[in-house]
Amino acid sequence: MLWASSPHKTKQEKKIKMDKQEKLSEYGKRNWNKYNSAKMQEKRLFYDLLYELAQLIPEPVHENGRPPIQIKDLFFSVGLKLYSNYSGRKICSDLKQAKYMGYISDNPHFNTMHDFLNCSATYDLLKRLLTISAMPLKELEDHFSMDASGFGSYGSESWIRVKYPDKYNKNVNWRTFLKGHILIGTRSNAVCSCEITNAHVGDVTVAPKLLEAVNGNFDIKEVSADKAYSSSRILQIIKSMEAMPYIVFKENANPSKHSPEIWIQMYNYFIKNKKYFMKKYHKRSNVETTFSMVKVRLGEFLKCKNFESQRNELMMKFICHNICCLISQIFDNGVKVDFKKCEASFVNKPLKSYTEEMRKDDENKYQDLSRIKFG
Repeated sequence: MLWASSPHKTKQEKKIKMDKQEKLSEYGKRNWNKYNSAKMQEKRLFYDLLYELAQLIPEPVHENGRPPIQIKDLFFSVGLKLYSNYSGRKICSDLKQAKYMGYISDNPHFNTMHDFLNCSATYDLLKRLLTISAMPLKELEDHFSMDASGFGSYGSESWIRVKYPDKYNKNVNWRTFLKGHILIGTRSNAVCSCEITNAHVGDVTVAPKLLEAVNGNFDIKEVSADKAYSSSRILQIIKSMEAMPYIVFKENANPSKHSPEIWIQMYNYFIKNKKYFMKKYHKRSNVETTFSMVKVRLGEFLKCKNFESQRNELMMKFICHNICCLISQIFDNGVKVDFKKCEASFVNKPLKSYTEEMRKDDENKYQDLSRIKFG
């Protein structure tokens, strides 16, 4: 017989294998009762949390003429549209139901929702609400990770084919892609800060803005990132936040007398304690999981047609993702969500090590993004 030639495993070997299987099953073990409860009630709780987050938006004073649609109603409507993966026209019946239930005061026209996404002021508003939406989880998060991924304008080309043209397709079009730079908490996969840029903007250029957005709003102890962020400037910024930078070094990295102290210390730590360093670094894999969650649940491609509306659409997708993460943590860890309390503690705390010269240099690299033409 074929299996007669294979050596029999001893009892000790079988026991070792069973112990390994038990450890693997315990690692990341899911409580299915809590998971089922979260998924069964996700849509109802999504409505509630999206409504509570919308109430933080201040309404401008309007004295003359017909009163406009409230911004909080537009925010809620766009969030529900993206969560449902419907077009602006198909979501109208759901918005009528939301109005009947008291979530919105008026049912906006689908063109009005598109105008909201196409407004330049919407981006800063959504970026602030994104960080606030993740702040209920700050007691769970102390290790953070950052990375970037592309989101396409059309469904004919995926980001992986654009990023690796030699392997998939040499005739690629980068201009139809936007790049979402995110910093996440590795336990909940919630997006704590985000920047949307052109596909050509480097990861290390946007990293200081991601770190600055969470500075003072989260207790950051560790930050992990891949080789794209291997820069002495990034290490110095993370050190100024009193956190440990677990950023893997490039193969040709070599300290010199001009290297900053933190760069030399982390390089020596990487060489002498590589096993422990890589264990901390591989928490970075959660950011890949986050991108997969967003693309599978909310879609990899953007439906809007110009740069301004596309980056607001993508930012809104990350907010919807955060709300879904909050719902999971409500059941898994008993997290209490109070957006008003989070808004009261929200701060804009500039990084001391991120000088004005560095800031201007980074801003010059992607200040003309709005001139990009799609088509």
